[in-house]
Amino acid sequence: MQLITNLSKYTLLAVLSTLFLITWNSITLNDASQTFGSLEGSYSPAQVTSVWRNISSEFKLDHKTQTVQVQKEIRKLMADKQDFNRILQSATPYIYFIYQQTQAYGLPAELALIPFIESEYNPNDHSNAGALGLWQLMPGTARDLGVRVQGGYDGRRNIIDSTDAALAYFRDLGNLFKGNWYLAIAAYNSGEGKVLSAKRRIGSTDFFKMPLPRETQLYVPKLLAVAEIVEHPDKYGVKLPAVKNEPYFTKVEVSKPVTLDKVAEVSGTPKKELQRLNPDVKPGNTVTASKKGNTPAVLVPVNKAASVNV
Repeated sequence: MQLITNLSKYTLLAVLSTLFLITWNSITLNDASQTFGSLEGSYSPAQVTSVWRNISSEFKLDHKTQTVQVQKEIRKLMADKQDFNRILQSATPYIYFIYQQTQAYGLPAELALIPFIESEYNPNDHSNAGALGLWQLMPGTARDLGVRVQGGYDGRRNIIDSTDAALAYFRDLGNLFKGNWYLAIAAYNSGEGKVLSAKRRIGSTDFFKMPLPRETQLYVPKLLAVAEIVEHPDKYGVKLPAVKNEPYFTKVEVSKPVTLDKVAEVSGTPKKELQRLNPDVKPGNTVTASKKGNTPAVLVPVNKAASVNV
């Protein structure tokens, strides 16, 4: 009987110890989840699903790594891994949204990496030729695609409008070139006329054989190289920036004229972060509708949206 009593005590202690460990692990995981609010950091696969992993799972193109052109671009990118990482880090506020929009349009996820080449994910990037924004749209092209560029307002800096316009254009190019995305991507860079002309001249749809402008000859292989590295970072000794596979920002409509300073004040969001999400709103200006008939709206981090009541 004494032996049974002792065994019962040991059994009870074992059960209590197990319950303690389960509770402790639960608390630890919950505490860890609170650290994910930062855009930067390093998280294990068990803690967070990376947006890069999800993007890679939706890649549709052969990255042509057997070609001299793509191999050369990979070497150039890997010659400065710090700069490669810096550009991807710049993508962190926007990449989930852009990726989701490529999927909404039924496009290859590789197109979410186009701003890597065009602007290094800088919505204020401005070329000497007059292109502007994440997608480096020209004023006329932007207007044709429904982006407002008038009256001191330039919607090419607007994250949502410019992305929608660029991907709608890619959808049309994909249709024009019958799903040959190498030609569609080339046409985004050099214009569809040059690609159609080159196609007629050689009687082939093989991008790598086409007499296209030098910039375009490098453009497509560079995109394929970026996609290849993002898909296989370990192979190239690259550590991709940790970005959660979930929305970082949301759009909040405002009922009265308001500046980003005021939004920063009421939401507790750093002004610098609001400017990064709303580069189309000039400092000191009030938030306006990006398109005719739209309600004025501001982009804010998801976790700050409930506090924006203006």
